[in-house]
Amino acid sequence: MTALVPDPKAVALARRLGPSFSNTGHHANALWGLCQGSGLKPYQTIVDLSGPAFKCSCPSRKFPCKHALGLLISWSEDAVPEADSIADFAEVWIEARADRDGVKPETPAAPKTANPATAELRFKQVTIGLEELDTWIADQVRTGLAQTDRSYTAFEAAAARMVDSKAPGIASTLRRLPYALATRKDWPQRLLGEYAQLHLLVQAHRRLNELPDPLQATVRSHIGYPVAADSVLAERPVRGRWMVLGIKVTEENSLFSRKVWLRERESHSWAVLLDFSHGTPNFPADLPPLGSLIDADLHYYPGAASLRAKLGERHGNPEPFTTLPATGIEEALDDYAAAIGRDPWLRSWPVCLKDVIPTFAAEQWHVIDHTGRAIAISTPLDEPPPWTLLGFSGGYPVTIIGEWTNDGIRVISAFSGGRVVVM
Repeated sequence: MTALVPDPKAVALARRLGPSFSNTGHHANALWGLCQGSGLKPYQTIVDLSGPAFKCSCPSRKFPCKHALGLLISWSEDAVPEADSIADFAEVWIEARADRDGVKPETPAAPKTANPATAELRFKQVTIGLEELDTWIADQVRTGLAQTDRSYTAFEAAAARMVDSKAPGIASTLRRLPYALATRKDWPQRLLGEYAQLHLLVQAHRRLNELPDPLQATVRSHIGYPVAADSVLAERPVRGRWMVLGIKVTEENSLFSRKVWLRERESHSWAVLLDFSHGTPNFPADLPPLGSLIDADLHYYPGAASLRAKLGERHGNPEPFTTLPATGIEEALDDYAAAIGRDPWLRSWPVCLKDVIPTFAAEQWHVIDHTGRAIAISTPLDEPPPWTLLGFSGGYPVTIIGEWTNDGIRVISAFSGGRVVVM
């Protein structure tokens, strides 16, 4: 990317534009977005990655302009969501450029085939970056955890190197560490565990070709290799009656994400739909509402413990449900243990617990079942305590939907009286 920079200040200016972008997307070789400038109408920015070539409606005489560079930077950090088709304003320019150059553009319906040379180059970049990471981790452990620089700056420097090495998944892990270390008394144990998991991921990548295909996909996913949306939709569909049990929208560095938890009514299989939007929470509006059930096909992303999926063909309209099959604590723990056995890097796994009572005792929130067994509720400092859950239950048993984590259950929603309520 540095070869494209018109002057040394351009990159610094471009990096500041992330929050100004909206309606970003990429499909095949097209990359696009709207960047809000000083005027009322945002600039239309387009990049043809096959060139690369650039188009922007801004008046800048620099080429490429800071808006095109900012869009490229966001894309390189995996902050631009993949779309099923090219935006209209981008498609017009892409097709006109292809006609002018006598090149037939990729059509949105055509399956996207990875360029072997590009894939090999990315693999080499990731490999070099992971070797540097492993050396850095060894140095941290050798000098002693007590000497660890726990500042955001220290981990951000390592994370930035992972972004440069095309490993954004590891960069995200490193960027979460300063917060965890600052809020936990047992931070040395947590840090050593994180380093151990990263080291295991490096080892798995070294032997990637020796691993079974599902585990290969899992390793690549945690590192941050991209997966094309059309390749996911080409996976064998899983038809079921999917219940929408939770919806949550979060934001980090102007990147909004929407996470939707689904559970198949008969098989109790879990699935998660994940959408991203840069700048504004502009998500697809065709999502079935919370508390509804839909007969539909899901296409799972490849992996040893498949969870993330894309919604495929629908076989009817959403309808409400008034009963919810749930499991006890023992069965839910067995399900979680089996998932970790397939994917040792898992950070969370869905759970639906029946007839538990939320309580607060000894400065810790728990849910307790009818046998008296208690499971801790995870209450991050940046989220309010689950008083809403306690009020919703009224001290009586309820069914909760959440995620197992290292710190306990993170409650997403609750079910009682035939309705699902977000917590």
